[in-house]
Amino acid sequence: MNFIKKGKRLRFEPAALTESTDYLHNPSCGWYRIYPFALEEKPDFEELFWCLCAQETIALVLADIGAFRDCELSEAALCNLGDILHFFANNKKEIILRITYDREGRGMQREPDFLSTVTGHMQQLGTVIRAHHEQILLVQGLLVGSWGEMHDSKFLSDERLKQLMRVWQEALGDISVAVRTPQQWRILHPKNSVPGTDKVGLFNDGMFGSPDHLGTYGWQKKEESGWRGQWCREEEIEFTGRIATSVPYGGEAVGDSPQLAFEEMAEELQRTHVSYLNSVHDARRLGQWKETRWQESGIWGQLSVFDYIGCHLGYRFVVREVRMEGKKDCCLRIRIENTGFSVLTEEAELLLWLGKEYIVLLDSLCGIMPREVEEITADLSKKTINSGQQLSMALQKGEESARPLSLALRRKRDKRPLFFANALSEDGSVLLGQLAFDRE
Repeated sequence: MNFIKKGKRLRFEPAALTESTDYLHNPSCGWYRIYPFALEEKPDFEELFWCLCAQETIALVLADIGAFRDCELSEAALCNLGDILHFFANNKKEIILRITYDREGRGMQREPDFLSTVTGHMQQLGTVIRAHHEQILLVQGLLVGSWGEMHDSKFLSDERLKQLMRVWQEALGDISVAVRTPQQWRILHPKNSVPGTDKVGLFNDGMFGSPDHLGTYGWQKKEESGWRGQWCREEEIEFTGRIATSVPYGGEAVGDSPQLAFEEMAEELQRTHVSYLNSVHDARRLGQWKETRWQESGIWGQLSVFDYIGCHLGYRFVVREVRMEGKKDCCLRIRIENTGFSVLTEEAELLLWLGKEYIVLLDSLCGIMPREVEEITADLSKKTINSGQQLSMALQKGEESARPLSLALRRKRDKRPLFFANALSEDGSVLLGQLAFDRE
């Protein structure tokens, strides 16, 4: 990338970088709501279309297979599931998928009598689900338990839990699976396994419902409880946060008891790296958040706790500073901070644009932890950066107009744009400043 021209000097005029409080419609994070289906029934997709929330990029598809507790899934049911997944994919929703036998809190009564029936259903479902793997963020649960939440089930002994997970993972391929509690995660992994290194994650539909998150956590220290036991809240929070660096973590905030100050709740969401939350349940907890103003000073002071939490679910990148160093061997330094609760778990490309030309400044931007800053350096005196693409500034001799220099981010696997929390251009990029050449 050769910016240096004889008799000219590169001039950079930085733009004002302001942080936005807008809710960003980024993939893999944010608010979601549940869309329930009974798979023996053909959905009314025309009616369903009008129920979609345009502001949400995630949808939790809850597929009830209770009608098949004593038999194989029918071809019609499998076709219905395929049509449902296709519908949400067409409407640009990433899917959290939960398959369940029960939607009434009667897991023991409504799930099959035999484990072989459950594993057979898993194998049938896997073929359909894998065909839509690019649109599925993760799968919650192992089909069993009340509401598919892996409690109130006859199939959750240690050995049966392992068998169900083994069959489910084989059926799903490389799709991530989330289990309900950290204890269940540990039962599925050898002692002292490192969290955050595979595709098994967690979900939590009992956040803040009680001091132990409705039984999600225990009360003993891990030294007392052991690897397969439930640990106390503080230790489980730290453990959950590490798992959430590889598989997005979230669920539902429930209850109305004021166990923690709102700022403490937000701090816990950050420590566990929450990426997604239900936007309509529990109305009691969400109502408290909506009625309370965020108390900290700064740009968030005029917004509600609900708005603050919503804007920080998952990753949230802010361009904090850009500066040019040197006059001949010019270096552009860009500081990017992740102000969200979690990390970007997929690889993304950072693009540096000069007018309509661009280079891939960084081809694997992911894993920046919350409250961490990444400094990106571009040596503008070189002809190439990383990707081997060339970006030139073809100004004519004596031309005084400047060219806009901007920054954009996109997910690597599908080129989907990821928006910064800055004032954005119409194309979704952040204007860093203007580049021009002056006569020397």
